Amino acid sequence: MEAPVTVQAASEPGMPVEIGRIDKELGKLWEASDDTKTRASLINLVVYSERESSLAANTAVISAIAGKHACRAILIVANPAAKESGAKAWISAHCHLQGKGRQICSEQITFRLDGDNAAALPNIVFSHLDSDLPLCMWWQEEFPEPLDENLWAWVDRLIYDSSVWKRPKHQFLLMRHLSTSDAKGTVLCDLNWTRLHAWRFGLAALFDHAEAFPRLGCVDSLRVACAPGQRTAALLLIGWFADRLGWSPADSPEVLSTASGGRVVYKIEEKEGPHVSLFSVRCADAHFELELKEGADFFETTIHAPGIPDSHQLLPAPNAKLEETLLAELSRSGRHPLYTRALDIVLHIIA
Repeated sequence: MEAPVTVQAASEPGMPVEIGRIDKELGKLWEASDDTKTRASLINLVVYSERESSLAANTAVISAIAGKHACRAILIVANPAAKESGAKAWISAHCHLQGKGRQICSEQITFRLDGDNAAALPNIVFSHLDSDLPLCMWWQEEFPEPLDENLWAWVDRLIYDSSVWKRPKHQFLLMRHLSTSDAKGTVLCDLNWTRLHAWRFGLAALFDHAEAFPRLGCVDSLRVACAPGQRTAALLLIGWFADRLGWSPADSPEVLSTASGGRVVYKIEEKEGPHVSLFSVRCADAHFELELKEGADFFETTIHAPGIPDSHQLLPAPNAKLEETLLAELSRSGRHPLYTRALDIVLHIIA
């Protein structure tokens, strides 16, 4: 696929328009296009940020996503603390060649909301959705209180990244409340969890051997290594592992209780390297390990247990690109039941 063709001014995030004329100006944009361009949309994707520096980066991610998952993107940059209120809007299109000279195009509407106008977020969103297509909202800030449950009730998939939260426990509590509220059932999509998919798959594969699986009943310690500031990723992985084995938080710090009354000590180490770089499982007579080295495309596995020849294998590692992680989330359907179960454990063991 060739590079996308983006219709927009060089110095601004698109063509400036009056907010009340957005639909008319979008219509003119397509009328002025030739027959090789076709507008397409599978979802409404709303991206909310309060960092002006994120504008260019978010536009680039939207462009990359549009090449594989057509959408109407509504990009909002808000500054609630601005002394003067104001609202501006721009429109643009991301077009990608699909063969035989035809281009599939996705619309992007960009808003800048300053001061009191930032409170108009729900009206801005609902006034510019594309038909009744699913609404996916990518919230790039910490969630405010009180939660606007009327807003979230209309969101089909709420996307966020717990790895950037400064107060993860407080934010996780808000998300857990949202998942159990009486709203229609917004699906929680944590990109921090999505990145761990290959880790969960790889760890499950470690115990495929008939002699390895029984060792899960006698695990006594876990060790996880993660990059500095990525402790929430390690906790989510531990929470998933514990839930799958029926473990629960113990009264002591960094200890989990097994279903049979045993104790499993876990340790999280922060060191330079990938998002998560090591997950080690030990019991009295066995050791299982999944490791990802900096820049590697594969996990390295280590298995040492009675009845199993010592082995070192390679397994596919996760793709670290943000757009690939987001595409993986947008392309799926259904809920994340394992995430909410892991979250129940994380909320008990997070500081």
